[in-house]
Parts: sequence; structure tokens; C-alpha cells
Amino acid sequence: MKNAKRILALALAAIMLFALAACSGSSDESTTAPSDATAAYTGEKIKVAAIKGPTGMGMVDLMDNSNYDVKLISDPTEVVSLVANAEVDIAACPLNLAANLYKKTNGGVRMLGINTLGVLYVVTNGVEIASLADLKGKTVYSTGQGATPEYIINHLLKANSLENDVKVEYLSEHSELAAKLISGDVQVAVLPEPFVSVATSKNENVKTAVSLTDEWKKVNPDTELAMGCVIARTDFVEKNPDGVKQFIADNKASVENLNLDPTSGSEKLSAKGIVDASIFAVDSSLSEKKADAAKTEKAQGVVSRCNIVFIDGEQMKSVADANYKVYFDADPKSVGGELPSAELYYVG
Repeated sequence: MKNAKRILALALAAIMLFALAACSGSSDESTTAPSDATAAYTGEKIKVAAIKGPTGMGMVDLMDNSNYDVKLISDPTEVVSLVANAEVDIAACPLNLAANLYKKTNGGVRMLGINTLGVLYVVTNGVEIASLADLKGKTVYSTGQGATPEYIINHLLKANSLENDVKVEYLSEHSELAAKLISGDVQVAVLPEPFVSVATSKNENVKTAVSLTDEWKKVNPDTELAMGCVIARTDFVEKNPDGVKQFIADNKASVENLNLDPTSGSEKLSAKGIVDASIFAVDSSLSEKKADAAKTEKAQGVVSRCNIVFIDGEQMKSVADANYKVYFDADPKSVGGELPSAELYYVG
């Protein structure tokens, strides 16, 4: 058993470079909890890994639910060792990491749902950009080279015949890129939420120009841009069908609560450390009434731009398959060298 775990851990380590933390509105099917969402789960406490930022936002209510032991992590590559060593039963992770884990573990994980749609935005400082066409002849800075953002950016540039007219430079850290955008060292960047909200709140000249989610829909009208998902160990799924069913119901309910009441949700997100409280901060000189209104507006904006959902079943499979095709065409290694089989998806 020890040798098997060691081999599994070594195999999983090879895919860590392809992981990226992920992170508008969603359909009622995606966010509405089923009727048994409040049923009492009577099994052992389920161990869950949630990632700080958008990928973990939809799990905020699980942190106050006695059915779950939620571990909050900062680096999505931690999911690899947590799953390999069976330290967690269920984990949020970037979409392409799920495919890699499935391949490297010979079917050792199953996808329960997609929990985060597109969170990437073109953000500017002192430059007028109204569409992707306006990027022609410019240098755009981003993060996520060799991972999801690069594949999405390249896909959209090619679809708009801009692949030879836009230079993309990659930095390693979201925070570094946000700081350079705020200072004016960078004028055009592709950033994910919540770093977009951080940058726009620090400098009034920093503006959100283009949603890559909207651009994705223009060239892929039949599917959503998906960036984050929830996976579970296959052995856990097989041994705990009731626990899996209850988790899906509870996660859907948590997502619905956040989207319906982002103001209260923002307070919980800050208190739990899933996002930085400064993202929701408002001018301290405002009157109480104006401050409350500003907090509500900011919370609604941040939550909506993070695209928090829970899409399961056949819809999950359809959305994920379409995204994996784009990743595979860009770099087969990004999804483990081949498109994942239908067995990856837990459809209930």
C-alpha cells in the first residue's frame, strides 16, 4: 500500500505545472438546490478542500455545516497531494487538473460538478479598449502560461484572427500583475477575479474593458467557459453514494445563497478567509446609508463577475467536454495527453 501511494504521488506531481486556480449569472438548473438539500446526512464527516478565491466561494456555507470538515488552501496544486494521500474526499480544482488527475490515477477521481465559469477579464490603465479587435498591435500581460488562461487567450485570439497581431507576455503571479497594472507599469492585462476588483479599487484609472467569458460565448455559443470544478476520489464515491448526493445538494444550496444574497455572502467570504476583506471595502467617509448601498453594489459586482455556479449531471459533461476539446487542441498535455472518457463524470 505504501509503495502504491508513493507511485501515485510521483505520477501526480508531474501534472502540477498545468494547474491554475480558477475562478454572471447562472441558470436556475445550475444553482437551485434539490428538494432534499436539508436532509440530515448521518455518515462520517466528509473531508473537503476548498481553494481561496472564486473556486472556493461557492463552498462558503459548507464551512458552517457539521457534515463537513473543510480545509482552505491557497495553492490549487495542493489538491494533488491531498487527493493522492486520501487526506480529502472531495476537492475544488481547476478544470484541466481534473482531467490530468483522472488520467494519472487511472480513473481514481470523478467530477461531481462545475463550480466556476469564466473569471478572466481584459483590464486597462490609461488605454481605451472596447473589444478584442482593439488589442491589435498591443502587448497584453497575463498570468497562467502553460495553463488555462494561455489556452483561452490563444483560442480567442485565433478565433478573432489576432494571433499574429497581439503579443502576450506572461508573469507568474496574479498579485504581481495587479500591482503593475495599478502603478501604470502595465497598461493592458488579462486578470482573473477577484484581482480585477482589487486593481479597480486601488486606482480609478484602472478599468474593466472586456469579459473573456463574453468573448468565449461569441465563438462558442453552444457552451459555457468553465474554469473550476469539484472532484471526488472514486473510492469515496463508490462507498458513500448518500454522502455524495448530500454534498451536491448542500453545495448547490450554498451557491444559490451566495448568488441570491451577495451582501451577506461577502461578509461570510471575508470572515472565512476565502477572499480578502479589502475587496469589499468602501470609502470610510460615506454616511451609513451610502456606505451600505456601496457595500451592496460592490458585493453584487464581485460575486457576479466570479461566475459561481454548480452544474452537474449531463450538462456538466457537455460543458466540460467542450472546454477540454479547446485545451486538447492547444496542448494535449494540458488534459493528460488525451480527452477524458465519459467515466470521469459522476452523473448520479
